[in-house]
Amino acid sequence: MKSAFSFLPHWPSVPDAVFWAGLVLLVAGLLGELCYRAWRLPRISGYAVIGLIAGTAGFGTGAIDASFGGTLRLLLDVALGLLLFELGGRLDLRWIRRNPWLVASSLAEASLTFVLVLLALLAAHIGGAVATVIAAIAMSTSPAMVIQLKTELRAEGQVTQRLLTLTALNSMYAVVIEKIASGWLHQEVYGNVFATIVQPLYLLVGSLVLAYLLAKACMFFYRFMQVQDEHSFVALFGLVLLAIAIAHLFKLSTILSLLAAGIIVKNLEAKPQLWPEHFGTAGWLLTVILFVLTLTAFEWHDIALGGLAAVLLIVARFVAKLVGVLAFAKPSGIGYKQGVALGLSLSPMSALAYLLVDDTYALYPNFDPTLRAVVMCAIVVLQLVGPWLVYRSLTLVGERRT
Repeated sequence: MKSAFSFLPHWPSVPDAVFWAGLVLLVAGLLGELCYRAWRLPRISGYAVIGLIAGTAGFGTGAIDASFGGTLRLLLDVALGLLLFELGGRLDLRWIRRNPWLVASSLAEASLTFVLVLLALLAAHIGGAVATVIAAIAMSTSPAMVIQLKTELRAEGQVTQRLLTLTALNSMYAVVIEKIASGWLHQEVYGNVFATIVQPLYLLVGSLVLAYLLAKACMFFYRFMQVQDEHSFVALFGLVLLAIAIAHLFKLSTILSLLAAGIIVKNLEAKPQLWPEHFGTAGWLLTVILFVLTLTAFEWHDIALGGLAAVLLIVARFVAKLVGVLAFAKPSGIGYKQGVALGLSLSPMSALAYLLVDDTYALYPNFDPTLRAVVMCAIVVLQLVGPWLVYRSLTLVGERRT
């Protein structure tokens, strides 16, 4: 039976997950603004620092996770999915057909990244299966960070446009190669050859079918509803959420589905601008959550397990992306100075890499923890250093507007 004073709060009071989430977002917003106003650093840098501090304080695996459980993964999927859909909507295949050296540059930087990272990890005595999956993940540039920085810095120009294009392409490569490489893990864990062949095929084909259906739904909505205001955005947002839910239901790749859907809409719709740029304030909030939550997953003992391999990964990745871009800079129509800026701007690695790792452990929960340790150590460094490199690179070529 409750007492007459049960209306009073319990003592000692225990703040719930909403309190901690609100506190983290408040401090992240303030620190991001401080970074920008005091030191002219991208706001993302502040968000990353708060995510790292929150993870260290135990928020990533403690108070917040205990209350929300799988909701955090859903938030990450929604935030990244929206950004991937927007990024896909910026990939103009007609431009690529007019300038095939862009594809050569993309293939060079991505394949060289895979090869050099793989060799570096094998030299660090990382197992072949783990090294292959990590090398596939390392091919990708963070779509979230690139779009956020492009918006925040109001960057425009040849390097910025190529950065968006190469990021969309290498993200696609990374997802496809990582899913194929996961077939090796499937064989090691389950020893079933038929399942090993079917698993990546189901994932890739199913995700592309979902992408096509989402793209057709978006185009149908655009053509026949004839609305292009904030009300149309609500319905489009609903379509994207529905696609994410279907991907979860059928265990497909939300990353591949949303990115491919954006590409299809961009290149099949005569007037493809049906998605508002950077999808407003709600999208910005989801982006902040994305950057903060990604680093809450980092644990300091990851350094002992994967720190050295992560350093080798970062160095190999820097070299590969810079060399790959510079090799085709002149033929593709940019100078070496712009090539250097573009190569350095491809360095960020963040939420997409984390979600690919998380997907791997969702299928193989007892897999070698080295995979998570190496990627998380690399993400911490590149999410902190990457924004500054992009900022300086775009400044170098005069494409930063703020």
